[in-house]
Amino acid sequence: MRPYLRAANVTWQGLAISDVKEMDFTEKESVVYELRPGDLLLSEASGSPGEVGKPAMYTGEIDGCCFQNTLIRVRVPDALSPAFYEQYFREQAMNGQFAAGSRGVGIHHLGAKTLSDWPVPLPARAEQDRIVTKIEEAFSKLGAGEAGLRIVRKRLVRMRESVLTAAVSGELVSGRSGTKAWRACELRDVTALQNYGISAKAHEDPQPEDVPILRMGNIQGGMIDDRKLKYVAPSAKDVTKRLLQHGDLLFNRTNSAELVGKTAVYVGTPVGATFASYLIGVRLTSAADPHWCAAVMNSRLGRDYCASVVTQQVGQANVNGTKLSRFPIPLPPIEEQERIVAEVERQFSFIDACERAVDAGLVKAAALRRSVLKAAFEGKLVEQDPSDEPASVLLERIRAERAATSG
Repeated sequence: MRPYLRAANVTWQGLAISDVKEMDFTEKESVVYELRPGDLLLSEASGSPGEVGKPAMYTGEIDGCCFQNTLIRVRVPDALSPAFYEQYFREQAMNGQFAAGSRGVGIHHLGAKTLSDWPVPLPARAEQDRIVTKIEEAFSKLGAGEAGLRIVRKRLVRMRESVLTAAVSGELVSGRSGTKAWRACELRDVTALQNYGISAKAHEDPQPEDVPILRMGNIQGGMIDDRKLKYVAPSAKDVTKRLLQHGDLLFNRTNSAELVGKTAVYVGTPVGATFASYLIGVRLTSAADPHWCAAVMNSRLGRDYCASVVTQQVGQANVNGTKLSRFPIPLPPIEEQERIVAEVERQFSFIDACERAVDAGLVKAAALRRSVLKAAFEGKLVEQDPSDEPASVLLERIRAERAATSG
């Protein structure tokens, strides 16, 4: 049994070795597939064009480690810099060159033969080292900026949670009547209608009369995300009985433990929608604002309730309709519910804007990485030094070393 690396171990940040598998290798296979420090490993295939040929360097992290056939190994001659070619392969992968030169539909395969014929730059070794240093300096600065943006993103998530906590505890809106005017009730006390969704088979290519069906993946961040819709035939069982109305709550009754219970309000889009069986639809009475109830159910108070009543079924968490109907809902006067909801939406709007700015910053950082690499291998990142060993001499030395080794 020997450890081996596979495509899942190759990331843009280098080799991930927290999950390394083992399998049997014969003595002959061990000789062929054992890695040496400086070996480059490229992802041979991917369904994502930008991931084909993604490289990482093995630096001896695991003694006696081998590699699987989902990777292509490149071992450069001693006279060349493995780090330089790791960055070159990264540029070819990030900018889509490997994907353009790969074969296959859906899954792109680079292949060892294609890679062996791939054109590569050959600057002087000293220039290779200067380019690597310059790239690493630029990437270090970009990495620091990206890390800062990710910290901001996590803080924005906590801010969103804090807003909901303040809302349901009566601390968000100043000048309130006081929680003494609030009454404790259960969801069933303000429910006019509650139903499980339909089990009809859904499809992605709608006919003109087909009905959009909302599924658990369409509930994102407390809102309905209708960018990835599926549809059911209007003749499917119970479709007409499960058409949504503006203001209906959709509760995700079955999901992973951390996602079960996520809730959103249907506000009319997509038009004429129904909902799937992993969701429960709730239509409220006039005593409760649906956005207020959704805020309670998405808050820490709501998550704690779901955690207290959830059952596990084949790796999935479930909160059934009976337990949902007993969901504790603090109920301010309707006018105060509306004021609190307006303030929640105002603060969420600010948080949304911040999250968009963070996402834009991360996209820009990724584009800058690609630009740095592109400039590096167009000869625009560092200046050439006339005193460097000419590339032609370097190439002849490599050929001589290879001939001596082969002989």
